[in-house]
Amino acid sequence: MMLTNIFQMRNSPENTKIRRVKLSGLPVDEKRERISFIQSIISSLNKMGVDASLAPQDSEGDISIINPEGSHLDLVRSMYDDFNPEFLKEQEATHYELKEAWQNRVRTHLDENGFQQVGRKYVREEDMLDSNSDFKEAYEIQAEIINGRPAISIDPCTRIMESLSAQEIRESGNPDTRVDTQVLPKWKSGKLVGRAGFKASEKSFEYHGESLPTPEYWKKKHDIDFVDDDEEMLDIYIPDYDMELPYPASCVFGSFSRGRSLPDNLKKGPKKRVSEAAQAIDRYFDSMNFAGREANLSKLTTAQELGYDTPSFGSAYDFDVRLGSDQKTSVDGIHKALKRNGPYAGDVDGEYVVITPEDSREIRDGFEELASIYNQLNLGSIQRCEQVGDDGIIEVGSKNSNTYANRITEVRDELDAIDTDLIAFVVLPGFDQDVYFQARGKLFERLFGNNPVPAQAIQYKNVVKLANDNGYFIGVNTASQVYVKLGKVGSAVWILDEPADAHVPGVEPGSTCYAYHDVSRRPDKKSAATAYSATTDSYGRYIATGAQPTGGEKLTDEIFHDILNELLRKVSAFHRRQETSGEKEFHFKRLVFAKDGKIGWKEQKMMKKVIREGVPSEGKRPISTILEESNLLPDDMIIDVVSVNKSPNKRVVTRDGNSFDNVAGGNAMIYSDESGLLVSHKPDKGTAQPLEITANDHVSLNRDDVPEPSAEHLLREYYNLSYLNWSSIFSQGKYALPQILTQNLGENLSAGIDVPENMAMI
Repeated sequence: MMLTNIFQMRNSPENTKIRRVKLSGLPVDEKRERISFIQSIISSLNKMGVDASLAPQDSEGDISIINPEGSHLDLVRSMYDDFNPEFLKEQEATHYELKEAWQNRVRTHLDENGFQQVGRKYVREEDMLDSNSDFKEAYEIQAEIINGRPAISIDPCTRIMESLSAQEIRESGNPDTRVDTQVLPKWKSGKLVGRAGFKASEKSFEYHGESLPTPEYWKKKHDIDFVDDDEEMLDIYIPDYDMELPYPASCVFGSFSRGRSLPDNLKKGPKKRVSEAAQAIDRYFDSMNFAGREANLSKLTTAQELGYDTPSFGSAYDFDVRLGSDQKTSVDGIHKALKRNGPYAGDVDGEYVVITPEDSREIRDGFEELASIYNQLNLGSIQRCEQVGDDGIIEVGSKNSNTYANRITEVRDELDAIDTDLIAFVVLPGFDQDVYFQARGKLFERLFGNNPVPAQAIQYKNVVKLANDNGYFIGVNTASQVYVKLGKVGSAVWILDEPADAHVPGVEPGSTCYAYHDVSRRPDKKSAATAYSATTDSYGRYIATGAQPTGGEKLTDEIFHDILNELLRKVSAFHRRQETSGEKEFHFKRLVFAKDGKIGWKEQKMMKKVIREGVPSEGKRPISTILEESNLLPDDMIIDVVSVNKSPNKRVVTRDGNSFDNVAGGNAMIYSDESGLLVSHKPDKGTAQPLEITANDHVSLNRDDVPEPSAEHLLREYYNLSYLNWSSIFSQGKYALPQILTQNLGENLSAGIDVPENMAMI
């Protein structure tokens, strides 16, 4: 039995009515300000027990009141008479109005019960202000309408909120020691620039035509009522806004420290998670009213009770891949098969150097063991490059990231003089990722025409394990990553036996390219770039990567068009290469373009328009026209745009009597034709975090229409691609290969590293 953390309103209102209210006398005209003003009115009505929402954009009204009583209308009339309220006729509530009103009611109820929204999570205010612990009890809560019934999905979790120290605030004026921060209410990332030089009561902000002191402004604007008059204001640079803004000190927290892990007692297994979710419903939602009645919420619901399908796509034991000499094996037999047959793409030989804080016998022995493992797996041969440093060992003499960078710069000419394939191992002294990013940045830098050098990080403690013959598993996974980086984009360790798209109706099996993209912020440079990675066929034989500067947080129509155009060219080049190589053919007919995270309705609208119409103002043609007029590209194409949300608040677990367990990998829950949850991997600890995959667009260009793939088709396709994780030989992970590559590429772009095009970041 598959259980969910969704709780439905048992006594759901039926045939819900609404009265829309038109406000012709508002003191604001600009559309954005007008909506904000109306939302503040709705918030006030919610707090007085009136359920309301914004009226649909295509309607005459401004506010929709749910199941209005006479007293509700009188309240609106008396409180907002200055805005000339006009009450339109009663009618059936739309799904949009019911959903928006329900979400407003849940938010208001949580606020009235002492919760503060911190990004996506809700934390009790008293817990948030308690400085005794950085680990705050939290909940991810989503209000929605399921099969016509109001429902709440609630996921107990932890919000890590590190208080800023007095020393961090004192030293914030030094640009070299600026602290990464998170700020309320949206939990935006930022950097502490310094003290603002005034207290909260000494600074005023404009809000709907009023000038309000900081404490009152934060109360009215953000429902935050703990800002004191005499507390210090801090200047924070917010990359998303590209602005430096003053924040009350009580609303600024340090970013989660790298290397810090959640204590085991806070990692919630399935039984604890569902138990805490049910307790939260009983404790915090026992007195909530909606649409004129007290909301009676259900106990835990099953997928079957919600009317959701729960297909299973099989396990690793059922899944086959191909390695060297085109030999087939199951996914759980990859390690042994590599020793027999080697990798799919054949041997890759090369040399390596080691960049380490200090030279030692353990360092040398550890990497000799790694080279031996590489050879045992039939990946090829790697040897220490004795012409660089001290027999291939480049001693830094410090654990400082700047010293690493300087030492690499000193030896770049030596590295560039090597005419064999070369990789640099960067030994990390601890959890400080800045060492890795600084080192990688200098290795990738095209200094005076030098070629970029691929890099592989490995922690010092793991090198010691290898030297002492107890690091074999680490060595195997590291060796596989080295193989891909040395062999570059065509070095598939293994490929899928059956193409990932084999089950998609109307699609020629093996004809799909999968591209994933994510916008990556670069706070220090006050800019952003969109990273993309692709497996250029549905077997997983070849990789293409790239990045485009966006100049902001959002993916623009121009950049989206440029990425599509670039992907089509790169994948078509692979198509032609396969036609002449004698290998397994690839006929490029379909592109799946996936975004890491949700796609909002505005972005969805932009993507649809760009694919069909191009960007005429910039001279960028429709994709169909580009296909028709190019000799390199295929004549026709299917394009599917999907979103992959890595952290939805919905969970699924299995129950057998009183026993709860994680759902096995390869199981899904489909809750609409376009969307569903996929459990691609069963974790050893905690509760499985499913992926939410949603279809956002489907178009057939220059050909007869092909049926749109269902949510089940897309989830199965993603699950198939999760078996291409070349960085994990012994157990396959949660994510599809192109998404892993994009995440890694994005992290490097965020760190300010100019990653060479088509370098696999695995």
